Amino acid sequence: MKAEPKITLFPSLKALSCAFQQIRGHIRNTPLIKSDYLSNLIRGDVLIKAESLQVTGAFKFRGALYRLLNLTENQQKQGVTAYSSGNFAAGLAAAGQILNIPVHLVMPHDAPDSKIKNAKKYGAHVTLCESNYPSREEAACNMAKELALSLNATLLHPFDDYEIIIGQASVALELQEQLEQSGVRCDHLLCPVGGGSLVAGSSLVFGASAQVWAVEVDGYQGMSLSLQNGNRCRAQGNIPCDCDALMALEPGVANLDITLKTGVKGITVNAQTINQAVRLAFSEMNLVLEPSGAVAIAAIIENTELFENKTVVAIGSGGNVDAEKYASILQSK
Repeated sequence: MKAEPKITLFPSLKALSCAFQQIRGHIRNTPLIKSDYLSNLIRGDVLIKAESLQVTGAFKFRGALYRLLNLTENQQKQGVTAYSSGNFAAGLAAAGQILNIPVHLVMPHDAPDSKIKNAKKYGAHVTLCESNYPSREEAACNMAKELALSLNATLLHPFDDYEIIIGQASVALELQEQLEQSGVRCDHLLCPVGGGSLVAGSSLVFGASAQVWAVEVDGYQGMSLSLQNGNRCRAQGNIPCDCDALMALEPGVANLDITLKTGVKGITVNAQTINQAVRLAFSEMNLVLEPSGAVAIAAIIENTELFENKTVVAIGSGGNVDAEKYASILQSK
């Protein structure tokens, strides 16, 4: 998919706020939940922004809705095509259903069953991609390009899209409102990262007032490598991974451009700690998180000294997980 040009002028907070107001009537104001266990662990305060309770079970609905609202009238009639491993697929499908815009999706054949069903539930046309070459995401991306041409539909990228980034910034704007209402100042904001639209949008809001972290799973740390080197780097991606939503091998061009300029730092976590984070969210907060949605909590568990005596917000980005997989994680040690 064609890379976006670099962004030389970032939107103002006022512009981001206008975008937030544009979608606000359709999204859920997701709760901010304190974790006593994690707070005691760092001898500070840890709050979880529960985007797993968002419409379609993930923050992706926000950016998808804003993107579709800003299509031209002709583009809306022709419909859109995109590839996704699941959460953006459902978010785009739901947004399309609300706005009466046809949505055609290409999803990896090994995407979780629950995510495929979720996208279909909202009326999207779903095509499964059987290829994993050169990666599952890139194979699905190439198929989506061909499908968009055949349908004369607008091709959307699930994360490397300026307007989607602006839509995802609403997570941080909503969080900012909640913190201000409680009189709390955030020192660190931890964002799960696949392609990077959430961390890019969040850093536009919090980059000057808090340290924003891009949290990735070992083996798929394309953003962390890119931030370290100052240019776009590719992760190996050859490690078995339950974090299906975080398997992009490199960050979006637009996302990296923003995060380099806003001072985002990268951090990686391992699969064992991620599963521990999933269990903790369930046992302490009755919060269902998929492994991809729990990596920010895992980062706190693995790096307690980094966040000691601070106020930390971790975004629980999604909760769409197959029942069998979730049960096996809860039962594991």
